[in-house]
Amino acid sequence: MKTHILSLLIFICLATQAFSQNGIITLRSVSNPDRTISINAESLAYGDYTIRISFKTLQGYRGSGIFGDVGIFVVQRGNRELVKLEPEKSATVYSYGFSYSYFPGNYLNKAPSDTGFLYLLPGTLNNIVRISKVSSFEASFGKPVEDAFFGTGFSYASGDTICAARAGLVYDCSDEQKESEKGKVIFKRTNNQILIQQRDGSLAQYTVRAPIKLLVEKGDNVIPGQPIAVFNKENEGYEMILSVRYLDGKKISAIRNNSDGTIVNPYRFLPTIFCIGEDGHSSSLQMPNQTFKVAYPKELIGKELSKKEKKKLGLL
Repeated sequence: MKTHILSLLIFICLATQAFSQNGIITLRSVSNPDRTISINAESLAYGDYTIRISFKTLQGYRGSGIFGDVGIFVVQRGNRELVKLEPEKSATVYSYGFSYSYFPGNYLNKAPSDTGFLYLLPGTLNNIVRISKVSSFEASFGKPVEDAFFGTGFSYASGDTICAARAGLVYDCSDEQKESEKGKVIFKRTNNQILIQQRDGSLAQYTVRAPIKLLVEKGDNVIPGQPIAVFNKENEGYEMILSVRYLDGKKISAIRNNSDGTIVNPYRFLPTIFCIGEDGHSSSLQMPNQTFKVAYPKELIGKELSKKEKKKLGLL
């Protein structure tokens, strides 16, 4: 059988999403009667987002959470004050000016502690999925990759369902790609995808290379094994790539621009280990063309769920 190699142009998506959803987070400054300045954030996003404020000038003011000319803050959907600039009594000049960017996820100063967590195979119970070889776009052209890349490719059949491999919150999703040109594979940032903030702070990206019908929407909480999309149209192939990242606090604090103006990627990949049987055996699934039967061990499904959620699912 022919090995599928998925060259991942789309994995630049997480790094650039800070600017791909224009207007979902807006910062405004307000002058208060006590001469302080409030910098407020309005977020229309789902889940946690990290905001990086870069002060072009900051004279005569100080504020909690600002180190040098940079402030890092986490926001959720709604309105909140990020920081209050307090005037310094000894100052003779008072001025401030800033720019900002925002990134999906809550920044972490170290990798999530449960990196050995077992993921479910992302299919329906007892269905068969085939593993596809995955390579990064940079590696395929012989370019150095700054950080270790991890991703797992899955091949399905027409009508199959993609299921959540782990619990979390859907913070973005898209099914914009409807058809591909016959005989060609289209790699675009508009590839269909489901983006989930997982409960340990990591971000799962399900990128799909075929038309799908979404079974979830932004803001939905999902549990392991829950259907999230179905391959609902005929296509030359039915493939999905699952990768997991986290937003590195050190990298976002020291963020800089490349020479071409693009932002240095502040994310780091995490390896994913999958459960490949009811007995709890595990594998990193780096073996192209092998097939596996999807299993749902109860203890794995319930590992991250509350007692109420377990009771609702009959896991108690």
